[in-house]
Amino acid sequence: METDKVLRENIDNSKLLVKLSIIGSIGSAIMAILVLILSGVSSWVGSDVFALSILPLLLAVIFSIGSMIYGILAASAAQEDEDKKLLEKRKENIAVINVNEDVRFTAGRSFENYKKYTPYFLAALAAVITFTLLGLFFYYYNTRSVGPVPANAGKSLFVSIILMGICILGGAFAVGQSRDKDFRWLRPSGAWLIMAFVVLLLTSFSMLMFGWGYPQTDKYLARIVFVIYALLGAEFIINFITEFYRPRTIEEPRPVFESRLLALFTEPGGVARNIADTLDYQFGFKVSKTWISEFAEKYLFRLVIVWLICLWMFTCIFEVGPSQVGVREQFGKIDSEELLSPGIYFALPYPFGKIARYSCTEIHDVLVGPGMIDENGKKLRPEVVTWTEKHYATESEFLVASEKVDTALKPATSVSFLGISLPIQYRIRRSGLINFAYKHKDAANILQNIGEMIATKYFASVSIMEIMSSGRQKAAEDLKKQIQKAADDQNLGVDIVYVNLHDVHPPTERVAPAFEAVIGSIEEKETEILKARSYSEKIIPQAQADKMQIEAQAKSYRYQITTVAQAEGERFNKQLQAYQAMPQIFKLRTYLDMLEKDCADTRKYIMSSSIPNEIYELNFEQKARFDLIDTDVNSLSDQPKK
Repeated sequence: METDKVLRENIDNSKLLVKLSIIGSIGSAIMAILVLILSGVSSWVGSDVFALSILPLLLAVIFSIGSMIYGILAASAAQEDEDKKLLEKRKENIAVINVNEDVRFTAGRSFENYKKYTPYFLAALAAVITFTLLGLFFYYYNTRSVGPVPANAGKSLFVSIILMGICILGGAFAVGQSRDKDFRWLRPSGAWLIMAFVVLLLTSFSMLMFGWGYPQTDKYLARIVFVIYALLGAEFIINFITEFYRPRTIEEPRPVFESRLLALFTEPGGVARNIADTLDYQFGFKVSKTWISEFAEKYLFRLVIVWLICLWMFTCIFEVGPSQVGVREQFGKIDSEELLSPGIYFALPYPFGKIARYSCTEIHDVLVGPGMIDENGKKLRPEVVTWTEKHYATESEFLVASEKVDTALKPATSVSFLGISLPIQYRIRRSGLINFAYKHKDAANILQNIGEMIATKYFASVSIMEIMSSGRQKAAEDLKKQIQKAADDQNLGVDIVYVNLHDVHPPTERVAPAFEAVIGSIEEKETEILKARSYSEKIIPQAQADKMQIEAQAKSYRYQITTVAQAEGERFNKQLQAYQAMPQIFKLRTYLDMLEKDCADTRKYIMSSSIPNEIYELNFEQKARFDLIDTDVNSLSDQPKK
């Protein structure tokens, strides 16, 4: 049982914790409102880093309110314990022997439940607030057109120094007071006030850089602070999850919403103590009491700081590669326009200086025409492009001149739309590197805009059928010359290597199907023409060959008839001469020749003309079968006739 003195001391400490928490929450809330007014409402300070200081101030307000409620409940619990002690002494009621079970004493249970469940709620709430504010800042950074500019850098510096002083005093006091066990819950709010001090210190530095002519310093510092906030927000979530699996000990645990990362810099020896506590939980004995733990607690943090400083100093070393040239920068500006050859160079450490490296031999490209990124952020790159199917996120449509066609039914349109993808390949000119990298905000985007402007003018002056067929190569060469000239006029510092025409087709959804039908009709027309030419090439030689054959046959027939007629005439003349010389002999020979030749296959009957009374019976029937007498023996034999 605790003594009366200890109980009274707990009550006084709890009440003091409530007062300190109220002061901390009110002070943090006032500073958060001031930051909101000066950077969010009026943008008077004109610093992104200053605007980011609102997050640690808000978390300090929340954790101060949590510690205030903790103090109120702790005071009530201590007062309840004191009342229990008085009741035990007086022995006024026997039923009060087991006072821990009495329904009149609930402050202790409420306090225990608060210590058990509230840290989880505060950790989750801090994570939600952190990532919500980071999301708002990220959205604001991406949607604004220009960065903030302080109305008066000197006055902004003064305001940040005042707030910085308040934060470091309040944070250091809270962290120092939290070493007492009764004020343990002041440490998270004190740590975040120190974090606000660091952010305001960076704000003061950025204001100084702005006054010296380096306005980009605030942007770089804001990015660093943004990443640190993201890590601290992720720590809230990790602590929330790992707290369920942490080994439990008799000692009061560290609140789950307390940042271990901030504790590394707000607690002396905090690094070694955190490691020792973890080892104690894992091994089950006091590893922190060994000499190794004591040595680490004394020197490890200093060694880590030295190591981090050395690691940071290594950011002074830069290498310019074999195919690169370097440009020295300091505080976001060019230190010298002299280009650095390949080698090793030294500069100010990050983020104050660097050597930017560029390649003047690498081929870069920009695409004029279609949009490659769809609404889901996915890059579309089709393998096969067809006219009637959409193949990019957004199609490009250029005005192209139409061919003049005189028709009586419908007049032809003077212009047409044509979808074109125009990739432009370029190389950074060594003599124009400074112009390309530093005298233009986005030289590649400017080159893309130049290409779109030149392409719009050029395509409006050429024929649609010409640009889709034989005129593509000439168009690419003309566009290359015109884009190069326009880029030189803008001092972009680039050499146009190649310009090509891709995906030249009519608009996909509205015109392409009809255009494809027209092209199909034209192709069918050409097919029929080629078929007719093929038939012509086939039938004309055939007709000529038939003509030559008929002429040759006619000439042969004429020659045959003429020659035979002449031969017949000469033969008749010879026969006439023979008849005139010996008529009877001519008749006899003619008669015998007729019997021998013309009647060779005719059956003959020879009768005597000198026997007047002889009667002949002649059978002129054809024999159905030949007798042996009728058979020609020589014809049946294989031996030739002799």
